[in-house]
Amino acid sequence: MAWVVGGVGFAIGIVIVLRLLIPAGMDATIFLALGERSDVQTGYARAALGDVSTRIDQGHDGKYFFIQANDPLLLDPGSNAAFLDRPVYRAQRMLYPLIAGGFGAFPPGVIVWSMLITNVLALGIGTWIAARIAMMWEASPWLGLAVPLNIGLLFELWIDGSGILAYVLCLGAVYALAMRAEWTAAVLLAGAALSREVMVAFALGIVVLALIERRRVPRKLILVPLAAIVIWNGYLQLRLMDVPGTGEPWPFFGLPFVGMFQAVRFWTRDASDLVLNLAILLLVAAFVGKALRDRSTIAWGALPFVALATLLSIYVWREPFDISRTLAPVFTAAPFVLLVPMEQSRLTLGEDRR
Repeated sequence: MAWVVGGVGFAIGIVIVLRLLIPAGMDATIFLALGERSDVQTGYARAALGDVSTRIDQGHDGKYFFIQANDPLLLDPGSNAAFLDRPVYRAQRMLYPLIAGGFGAFPPGVIVWSMLITNVLALGIGTWIAARIAMMWEASPWLGLAVPLNIGLLFELWIDGSGILAYVLCLGAVYALAMRAEWTAAVLLAGAALSREVMVAFALGIVVLALIERRRVPRKLILVPLAAIVIWNGYLQLRLMDVPGTGEPWPFFGLPFVGMFQAVRFWTRDASDLVLNLAILLLVAAFVGKALRDRSTIAWGALPFVALATLLSIYVWREPFDISRTLAPVFTAAPFVLLVPMEQSRLTLGEDRR
């Protein structure tokens, strides 16, 4: 049954992509999120692809991942990484462009499509994994659709972001832990961290759960992802030592809750943004209340992202697009926590409920 649900998740991804591609004349560059005001990255894409679609203002992450995918191993940083706004920071997220770029073998015209295909495939695989987890909890496998219907992941799809791959690897780690495969889980969590460095928080949440439930710390679950990050960053320092950036960092963090309260005045300018952001806050509040009492790895992996969200600046909180991507692990975990009885979801490290 999990395969059926996974197929439905894959189909949902395809339908969403086609819904956007067909009106655009099947121009896959719409997913690169190139900005009209991002002259450096948009100029790079035009040189590689010719005519491309652009968005208003600065665009978003897809434009950087496209550059990285053309040289994922940084063999020619002067011709590629030099077009990133912050080369070392961006190049931390290496796994998604490495896969989408065919380990450096794909030409730019193929990469435009392989980035999109990678994310759609990840949605399908993630749906299958989530369905398997639900079945282990004796719940409906259709809970797996909380992956392709996750608003944060759908926004990642829209900008060719790495968040889908990163979270699906985290789900794979949850499943591996349930199967008593801690080393497999550690490697998957390392892959998640190399897709999006903040996913170390997911590993941290699981480690805290293990400490509470089992009075032990599964060190490999946090040390392997951290080691992967440190090793890759060491490589980055060598390869990008003399590569300047093309932009300044945004102030993403601030004092707790300040950014959220500052953003309220922006929400009130658009009724749909206001409704969506309030719905997000209500869901998060309901999730936290039950997840803290729950003992499932999928919930405790998501909890640190709620804490992280309280520290985010107004620049993240003012747009549902951005805050929902930060809270993406919550949107998939919430249906599991809210709909599965607690006694069925006590899936802890290495335990087989059978």
